Amino acid sequence: MPPKKRPAGEEANGEEARKRPATTTGGAAPGKSVSITTPGAPAATKPGAARPSPAGMRPGAVRGTPKPGVRKVGATALASRGGTRLPGTATVKKEAPPPVVSKNTLMWFRNDLRMQDNRALIEASKRAQIDQEKRKYLFGLYIISEKEWASHDEAPIKIDFWMRNLEKLRESLRKLNIPLIIKRAGTKAEVVGLVESTVKDHGVSHVFWNAEYLVDEKTRDAKVKETLAKLPGTYVEEFDDQLVVPPADMKTKIGEYFTSFTAFSTTWHNLVETNPKFLKFSESPSANPDTAQQLYGGLFNITVPSLPQHTVDEEDVERLYPAGEDIAHKRLEAFIQEKVKRYDITRDCLQEQDHQSLSPYIVSGVLSSRQCVAAARAVNNNKIIVGNNGVKAWIKELVWRDFYRYIALAFPQVCKNHAYIAFTENLRYSNDDRKFQMWCQGKTGYPIVDAGMRQLNATGYMHNRVRNIAACFLVKDLLINWQKGERYFMSNLIDGDFPVNNGNWQWCASTGVEGQPYFRILNPLTQSQKFDPSGDYIRQWVPELRNLSDKQVHDPYHTMSAKDFGKLAYPKPIVDHAEAKKKYVDEFKRVLAQK
Repeated sequence: MPPKKRPAGEEANGEEARKRPATTTGGAAPGKSVSITTPGAPAATKPGAARPSPAGMRPGAVRGTPKPGVRKVGATALASRGGTRLPGTATVKKEAPPPVVSKNTLMWFRNDLRMQDNRALIEASKRAQIDQEKRKYLFGLYIISEKEWASHDEAPIKIDFWMRNLEKLRESLRKLNIPLIIKRAGTKAEVVGLVESTVKDHGVSHVFWNAEYLVDEKTRDAKVKETLAKLPGTYVEEFDDQLVVPPADMKTKIGEYFTSFTAFSTTWHNLVETNPKFLKFSESPSANPDTAQQLYGGLFNITVPSLPQHTVDEEDVERLYPAGEDIAHKRLEAFIQEKVKRYDITRDCLQEQDHQSLSPYIVSGVLSSRQCVAAARAVNNNKIIVGNNGVKAWIKELVWRDFYRYIALAFPQVCKNHAYIAFTENLRYSNDDRKFQMWCQGKTGYPIVDAGMRQLNATGYMHNRVRNIAACFLVKDLLINWQKGERYFMSNLIDGDFPVNNGNWQWCASTGVEGQPYFRILNPLTQSQKFDPSGDYIRQWVPELRNLSDKQVHDPYHTMSAKDFGKLAYPKPIVDHAEAKKKYVDEFKRVLAQK
């Protein structure tokens, strides 16, 4: 049976109204900011103050209710409200709604552990600045939910990275007199109650967060909205922040979701090239009054707890993946200045391994995708469609990231342990656990595959090209279900990102959106010779082969005598590639014939 990954949750929502009354229980429509308010409440802004539409909301979007006074109401609508139509007129006079009672503000951090360019955070900060003379404060909230993370196969090294960045975030917030409340949920269901209790305990009237698009997260957030809507005078505001272009803006001409990356990418590039709002950064938050330190001193002393340890060497972790926004921005700047213009040439070259990887910071929200695209655009004469090939190639990788997240939203079956292409679920995979374990341990007898798996196990990271080679080998050489490999990667990668990991595995397995053709099967030997011609990558991670020649290191079993090979303490290939390829193609053809 394939491993359980994500429990079934709600389906992706269709287009919904931008405003939701307090009784609404569903999640936000894709790409929309919503306010959940008590019915009849006005806009939650300082009286008379003009406030620009925050990033993440469409121009012209208004929070709150229409202005009080006389307005036209249709007869059907009037009847549905229990009113009586006045003779000869279609207007009714409504009483002015009660003013919003603004209390403290709460920012719920999730996958956005940064101070800069955080859309929900800046709007929460603006809200907290209203009526500052009345001493209203902004609080941060982070909920540690280990069972939820475990059910999503989050890697221990990735959780450790979160905690180290959470500590950096706590320090940055403290400098602005903003306390970060850290709570632990015993079960996934407890998350809802912890948000509610925080709102009650700290006199919060407005709760802000950035939208998450996967099934379980959307279901959780819908439950939180429903619960908070029952608290009088409590408001929720949700923002699009994870994607450069919000999902609501990415539709075909007939209003449907894209299923072609080419069409998605073309639309994405045109929108970002022509509309500066998509790369507009949010400001940094403002400080709370100094009195926050006196009133909430205990909250400032909350520490980030230690969580179960990973198996990667601690010194290596600190060296390879130091925490903090400052580090992330230094890495981004160095990459843009030194490497991005050659990215199209070097991205697959295993000799140029990236020891300053940006992906963990992007995946965990320490860097925003907007910041990355804007930085690349700036060194390309402020263009993304034309110009330097390296810049365009790197931006394309960021577009793929948005695309796979978009697919997970539009087609939620991929979040529920299903293939994007339904008929491929009829493929008969092997249950050979011995071969699967040999793949996991890097003992397949194929040096390039083994080098990648050993790099993953030792560092929590694997070169992107080798990820494809190793994934294709598991599915198409060993005929093992892609879901087992997907789960193993997620359980070990510091930059494991479910939509991207799932999308890449399904691409390799020919089961996903725009997947690799089933008959196109990567040959691990030719891939090794092409992308690691000198064998340096293999020698680094498979020390048994360190002293072999450049020819032998790629295929020691077939290029060495039996006697010399036996001295290596290295396994012989567990399958013959040509035979395995034929077996896989025949199985796929069988399923195709039954469609």
